[in-house]
Amino acid sequence: MFTPKPTTHKGQYKGFLVSPRGVRVRGIYSTAITRLLLDEGIPVVDASMQILERFEGEAVSGGVALVTVKDRDDRRGLVVIGAKPLAEKVLNTLRSRLPLSPIRVMPVELYSTYLCRVVGSEGGLVLVELPEGVRGYLEGQPRLEEFVVAHVVRFKRGVPVLRRGIMIVGSYARLVEGGRHSVSEHIRGDERRILLSLAVRGGLEGWGVRWRSSAKEGRMEELLDELKSLKERGERVKRVAQTLKQPSKLTEGEVLAFVTLSLNDKLHLDEIRSRQVPTVKLHHFLKTCGERYSMLVDLAESFYHCCEPNCLSKYLLRGVLEDIRGGRLELLHEKLDGSTFRISGTCEMVSRKPLLLKLTRAIKGGGVYDGIGVPKEEGDRAVSLIAPFSHVLPHAYFNAEGDLKGVYVNINTPIEPNPPSTMWYIDAGIDVVWSEDRGVRTVDLEELEHYGSLGVVTSDAINLFKEIAAKAAAALEEKVDLDTLSHLSLNFTCKALRGILE
Repeated sequence: MFTPKPTTHKGQYKGFLVSPRGVRVRGIYSTAITRLLLDEGIPVVDASMQILERFEGEAVSGGVALVTVKDRDDRRGLVVIGAKPLAEKVLNTLRSRLPLSPIRVMPVELYSTYLCRVVGSEGGLVLVELPEGVRGYLEGQPRLEEFVVAHVVRFKRGVPVLRRGIMIVGSYARLVEGGRHSVSEHIRGDERRILLSLAVRGGLEGWGVRWRSSAKEGRMEELLDELKSLKERGERVKRVAQTLKQPSKLTEGEVLAFVTLSLNDKLHLDEIRSRQVPTVKLHHFLKTCGERYSMLVDLAESFYHCCEPNCLSKYLLRGVLEDIRGGRLELLHEKLDGSTFRISGTCEMVSRKPLLLKLTRAIKGGGVYDGIGVPKEEGDRAVSLIAPFSHVLPHAYFNAEGDLKGVYVNINTPIEPNPPSTMWYIDAGIDVVWSEDRGVRTVDLEELEHYGSLGVVTSDAINLFKEIAAKAAAALEEKVDLDTLSHLSLNFTCKALRGILE
């Protein structure tokens, strides 16, 4: 650190070569995402050894990561965080190349600073108003002041949570009013001690420094200059805030977005990855199925050149499906707003090949069935017919005497099994329902279109889900019973996998 490094890029910073700026990519999707970004002319920096080997001469080992793309904790999607201009370019690339995957961008930037208006309290947190009517929560106990300066530190169910004080974001550090000096956990040893020493020397009375992982790429002159610049900006913001009389944005932060990857787009990422390294179909899906299947897919790909690739995929998929057992099963129903509902019940096998499962659960009385409008009564039971990788999930509701009260067909991304007892999918919003008195109807189209207007789902995704809903409705117009619903589940399996599933 702090010594000139050989570079191949242009640009000067006070006599020193400037480290390249770009995107850091980590996780099980890193090879495919790196290829996508490089194809769009987006630099990939701070690359891992594996990525450097696979993209020799294209990715860079050092550099300053203005944006990071990494796995979601459950590996079913991506997290994108970083400087706005580049983050938006990354998100636009993902939207265009992964059109069936919802992208949720948080309503305000992480680490941005606002002059907020205190408007009340909710759930033990102070409720504040940000510009354009956006609401947020403020940490700490309520006070009598009408306005407060605070920065965004996290989100709670999509709502920004703020902490008092100004935050200024730089390439190498974040400056926090009244904060303490700290260093990224990715920097250790002597480098860590040197950075803490620089913070003390920086003349930052009243401010704390959070050194970012990119600080290890900076030279001492760059780091000290940035500290000075950040403090000057912070003091200017203080003065400006005192003159304002309404909620206002005071500093820029970082875009935070979540990309929930549909199975269709995971398959597309398999194809993109195969341009760099041997890749079997279902590679990225299998990587989400636990360490056992993660290791098995790596082993299978080592035989890629001496085996038929589809044969390898079939072998691995057969193992996943055979690990799905009867007993207790849980459905993870992820909505377009990012929330997840868990539906659990007793599972039994209807057929092994093709795999079809029947999930039965008791219904508590009270209220009405969503979309169907029929009352819930004690003794009712729900039967769900689940075919892995199907775009539909039918739920049939029966009364205590066994009479069919209504049907709710959920439209979703292909259902992904996660052995031994979990299934996951993304709910599309739009659904098809049936009741004896009202017949077959398509409901909640406005929910799907609402998320389209927000940019969460693309027009391609909306058209696909509407087409599936129309075909499901046509099937229910013919006949409504468990056999029809079973065929419905099996007939809507992901087209790209039919050759492997057969």
